[in-house]
Amino acid sequence: MSVVFKAEKRENLGTAASRKIKREGRIPAVIYASEGNVNLSLDVKEFEHEYFKGNVLTAVVELELGGKKLKVIAHKVELDPVSDRPVHVDFLDCNRTKTIRAQPKLVFINQDRSPGLKKGGFLHTVLRKTSVICDSVECIPEKIEIDAATLHLGYKVRAENLVLPAGVKLAKKGNFLIASVVGRGKSEEEPAAAAAAAGGAAPAAAKAEEKKPAAKK
Repeated sequence: MSVVFKAEKRENLGTAASRKIKREGRIPAVIYASEGNVNLSLDVKEFEHEYFKGNVLTAVVELELGGKKLKVIAHKVELDPVSDRPVHVDFLDCNRTKTIRAQPKLVFINQDRSPGLKKGGFLHTVLRKTSVICDSVECIPEKIEIDAATLHLGYKVRAENLVLPAGVKLAKKGNFLIASVVGRGKSEEEPAAAAAAAGGAAPAAAKAEEKKPAAKK
């Protein structure tokens, strides 16, 4: 998948110039390229439309600039701390980097077949995206699917459970939590624990009975 934006080169830099660009309904951006950085601006509505759909961080972006088409990837999107709207974008030239960082969406499939959800539990999602490192542009996944068909109450989905495409690895280390199935029902581990406790209680009760002194007649 490729996202296309029409870009305009900007000559004036600095805070005042950025404010002027934003008043004109555009967002400042920069391309870090091997032959030199390129400062430009994009239509803010067009960019936000693709950004909030989640497409910008998982796709090759094609910028139409001065009659040329440049293939880049979004490296960093700076957000306004209050509105969470994009205020600046850093792009990387696809030819400049060997490995590419992306943030594909995490999508749960087969939720209707999940034993835990069928019992009244619900899927508590901790992460909706995760950062990955891809060997090439062609390896960038639009999304990573997680099969919920085997999830029972109390089950947790962690980083080690993700099935990643070839040429893709997680950027973050550790077996971090992604989601869990929570609810008021009993988890799969609870019946086994209860049975084990009951099994251990019976011999203990029998021994206690044997130790009781005989009743006097």
